[in-house]
Amino acid sequence: MKVTVKCVSPLLQESLERFLEGYLYDIDLSDLVISDKDVISEKVLFCIGRDIEVPFTREMLLEALERFYRTNPRLVHIQNTKETLESMIEKLNKKHQEKITRLIRSYHGR
Repeated sequence: MKVTVKCVSPLLQESLERFLEGYLYDIDLSDLVISDKDVISEKVLFCIGRDIEVPFTREMLLEALERFYRTNPRLVHIQNTKETLESMIEKLNKKHQEKITRLIRSYHGR
């Protein structure tokens, strides 16, 4: 999940940046913009007050964002790509682990 936060409220801006530490990206690299008002952007907009009600906890925000990713047609491909990438990495790791195990066994077999 890659997000950019652009809020009118400085308090909400700061809170969201703290809640989403590790997920924050520059607008050019993000998947969506989180804001407390309608923002004109090429990115998908997640609007505080519309897509999640105030007040909310960090956990509630992350759950709402995950739901938003799964249900928004412009974001679904990102979720699918992530799952595919993770499975590819897992397969590569398994393959390398098997090669290393064979190498160690052949070395100790000498």
